[in-house]
Amino acid sequence: FNMTRALPKPSGPWSVGCFDVTTKCGEDRCLFRLYYPSKEINPDSMQQPLWLPENEYAAGFTNFLKVPSLTRVFGWIFSTSRIPASWKTDLVMPSGVQKLPVILFSHGLGANKTTYSNICTELASHGTLVAAVEHSDKSASATYYLEENLGGEFEKKWIEFLRVSGGEPVEQQIRNKQVRHRADECCRILDCLQNLNDGNLKTVEGNENLNQFKGNLDLDKCGILGHSFGGATTVTSLSMDSRFKVGIALDSWMYPLDKDIYCSVNSVPLLFINSESFQWPSNIANMRKLDLDTFNIPAERRIITLSNSTHHSQCDFPLLLKYHFLSKSLGLAGTADPLSVSQLNNSIILAFIGTHLGLEFGKDLTELINANKETIIRGSNVQVDEEKV
Repeated sequence: FNMTRALPKPSGPWSVGCFDVTTKCGEDRCLFRLYYPSKEINPDSMQQPLWLPENEYAAGFTNFLKVPSLTRVFGWIFSTSRIPASWKTDLVMPSGVQKLPVILFSHGLGANKTTYSNICTELASHGTLVAAVEHSDKSASATYYLEENLGGEFEKKWIEFLRVSGGEPVEQQIRNKQVRHRADECCRILDCLQNLNDGNLKTVEGNENLNQFKGNLDLDKCGILGHSFGGATTVTSLSMDSRFKVGIALDSWMYPLDKDIYCSVNSVPLLFINSESFQWPSNIANMRKLDLDTFNIPAERRIITLSNSTHHSQCDFPLLLKYHFLSKSLGLAGTADPLSVSQLNNSIILAFIGTHLGLEFGKDLTELINANKETIIRGSNVQVDEEKV
């Protein structure tokens, strides 16, 4: 009895390749998955990487959900799920494109580098290089670092998810420390991508196909997006590094941010794409603090909301589960068809990034919103006290 289905093939004109990068041994490593335009492969090929690459990730998800006894069941359900990309295939530079724009993706609390594969492959299929970060601040469902043993082989040391308790102000302090750690990690990965473009990136795995990226990345066209805790990471990264020229926060959790972060966000375009069921007044009020009017800046700032969606509509789970009633009953999807929500979400991302990085993909965002009035809410469905903004 198969409860899952394949992730949808990305809609862009190019196939997608991917591989993982670990920059060095030790806990202060950078770990991320690169997605990029690649040669076409057989869609049934075993070259496509598993969505759940190791048992520790299954254990991490069930630990996060507080149901560790279901690890084997969870692992069995998703054991055959694969990502529509080819593993370690060669880069293919899109026709008419001299250099690839660069996008970083920051995962949410209890997620990891594969949880948003649909968005990452979609962006890469339109001619970008995407780095999906796996954060080391103990907010990932599971992650690891490498250590070299006496035999010269590399051994994975797993980092478990940290469950925060203790109430205020302890929790906010911990989350603020984590979001700053995460944003610093994004900045360091951007340094890695600069080294990749220069032909100087060193990795533990000794990835043999790094040289093909030399001189092919456009670090002047760089964006960042993330979901939930990753949305807060996106905002924080925009306050720390001017190399990020555009940001998109997906159903962002604003709680970890502090006043210094709000006051130092660079004057770049920023879009909040929210779900209808997740948000609450104080969270929306915090997003509104970044309105273009607040700091009198020319950059585009918007909040839009996807109707009949839930917090998990922007990750892979509702796309992988075959039956809508099941994903809906688990709170992973709203009443809207998960594939339709995902396609609209991806179209909005492409439109905003394409416009503000000067790329030749994606529709005009205003036209896209006008064409989807029944499914896109301008602003938020949550009312806020304007005095708190």
